Amino acid sequence: MTHHLPHIKKCIELSQKSLDNGDAPFGSIVVKDGEVIAESTNFAARRVSDHAEIVALHLAHEKLGTSNLEGAILYSNCEPCPMCSFMAREYKVAEVVYALPSPFMGGHSKWNIMEDDELERFPPFFGKPPKVTAGLMEAEAKAVFDQTPLWMFGSGAREKK
Repeated sequence: MTHHLPHIKKCIELSQKSLDNGDAPFGSIVVKDGEVIAESTNFAARRVSDHAEIVALHLAHEKLGTSNLEGAILYSNCEPCPMCSFMAREYKVAEVVYALPSPFMGGHSKWNIMEDDELERFPPFFGKPPKVTAGLMEAEAKAVFDQTPLWMFGSGAREKK
């Protein structure tokens, strides 16, 4: 598990960069064979579908020349949403590692897309359920979210009513 920590730390740094750039605080990287293949901040303020995870997966696809990312690990400072979770499954990543769970939007904890083995019935579209590792550096990830009005992730400007 300690080998994941530098990558989660980088995702948290990217999430702070996203926030500093006026976007929601999300950051993601894709690692394959121990090498960082792609990284991204969040760009959903310019285009709603440009979540950090999706942009990082697309960049990895471009770099490797394939949409088959078997063996790759998707890292994120926050649990991927359902849209990002489906993309991780379609890109066939082997593992998803995230820091902060998302109780309202989680593609793992709320909608169990990550571990839904029925998606395998639709080859070649979806890969096997990835291994999921959650909660690494959660407090550090939450500290970035606490700077935002995204009440669903912490004690920011607005609290859940």
